[in-house]
Amino acid sequence: MSLKPKENYFLNMIKSLRESEEVILYYKNITFSPDEDQMVVDFLKSQYEEEKMDYPDSPPEYDEVAALWAAKTVYVAAQLILFRQDKEETLNNLFLPIHIPTTPGSILSADLCLRFLPEMIKNLKAIDSEDLLIDLLEERLKKWHYSSVNYPLRIEELDFTEVYANACLQHLYCDRIIRYKNLPLALIPFFKSKVQAQMGLYGKEFWSEFQLHVS
Repeated sequence: MSLKPKENYFLNMIKSLRESEEVILYYKNITFSPDEDQMVVDFLKSQYEEEKMDYPDSPPEYDEVAALWAAKTVYVAAQLILFRQDKEETLNNLFLPIHIPTTPGSILSADLCLRFLPEMIKNLKAIDSEDLLIDLLEERLKKWHYSSVNYPLRIEELDFTEVYANACLQHLYCDRIIRYKNLPLALIPFFKSKVQAQMGLYGKEFWSEFQLHVS
């Protein structure tokens, strides 16, 4: 008699998030095993390689440490939003530390999952705008702000060093600024001319508000 393999709830949720932008969770299941982690790492690598085909210039290599950290961050955050009963519990103990170096590869690899975090925070705010989890998740977005172009963070608190130094990341960042029409980011001197150039002749029709600030 063969035993039924244990279901990988972690992988199921990340696949659902990536493939249909939906969250599938299992009540109070915030545990991970090395085998489950590896399956998530492998799945996200395949997703990265697929996205990388459309990246400009010289795309950086996949960073599995950053990708797994981001996947766990999003998975735990979703669990806490939906199932948490005690909102005063020690939240930091449920998340992995964020001491991962920001490189072009780690930024883009983490973004595979972190890009969904802004919408999750917005939903959390609608439930309880005073929830302590909001600040905790926003702190993570401040470091990985490529994933938060559609979320209002204080620009003066963001570090753009890696973005400025990498042509691929620059282009992708500008694409995202244009997509979400984030005017404060677009008006940063470093981005301003690049955003204008990427929109080309269609800038006035697509984003007239930005064009008013272009000399």
